[in-house]
Amino acid sequence: MKLSIVYKHIRSILKTIGLWCYVYIYARIRDFWRARSGTCHVTILLYHRISNTNIDSVTVKPSQFSQHLIILKRDYELIDMTEFLANRDASRRKPAVIITFDDGYEDNFQAAKMLRDAGIPCTFFICTGIVGTEKSFPMDLRLKRWLPTLSWNQVIEMSSWGFHIANHSVNHVDMGQLEVADSLKEIHSAARDIAHRLGEKGPENWLAYPFGRLQNMKRELAEQFSINGVDFCFSAYGGVNQPDFDPHDIRRQPVSHQFSDLMLHAVVAGYRIRHQ
Repeated sequence: MKLSIVYKHIRSILKTIGLWCYVYIYARIRDFWRARSGTCHVTILLYHRISNTNIDSVTVKPSQFSQHLIILKRDYELIDMTEFLANRDASRRKPAVIITFDDGYEDNFQAAKMLRDAGIPCTFFICTGIVGTEKSFPMDLRLKRWLPTLSWNQVIEMSSWGFHIANHSVNHVDMGQLEVADSLKEIHSAARDIAHRLGEKGPENWLAYPFGRLQNMKRELAEQFSINGVDFCFSAYGGVNQPDFDPHDIRRQPVSHQFSDLMLHAVVAGYRIRHQ
């Protein structure tokens, strides 16, 4: 038993040393050369919930989120999603960070207040058939729990603060398991819901894949994206975006309560952690 504890401790120390070297030696040298050629990356961080209860792999504590905002604002260039999307293929001489939230839990309203007070832009991808209802998200159903969602009044207020409200489908469905027509219906219905509630403020052509990505997506659905007005699609399995990013595979890095400050620096620098 004692040997296993020592082994875990040594492994933790080695991991910390490795992350430190990645952030403060490797990434800095790499970014120096990328800056010269204008090929620095953009990291899109993906949050779901900020809460002190029901802590899981998609939750960070409010105090931790506050610390993240301090670190990100102090150490990085934080940009708005529209700036990023409008400048594809443009030279980028400094790494940048974008913050996003998925789903539409009620605690996102608290996160929006914190972001507003910090002057940091954010995009909230919501499920329009679950927000404002008593329904649960699929993950919560599996865990036999109910967590409150945003109300539409809160969503409208968040939009009035300048945050983007975008498409995460109606019912958080696994589109890879649906017929093409049903997947497109989910996308179009959510876009109409957002447009109806927010008017022209809703970016109808942005979609964040429920369940991260269309792992088993039918080829016909992929071909239908641009035809049906979905210009930008966001996944959730880690990685960063180069200036020539794929508009239908814009990568985001999920964040959890297990992130240390060093780990946050590492994922912003490009250290990839797959979503659990």
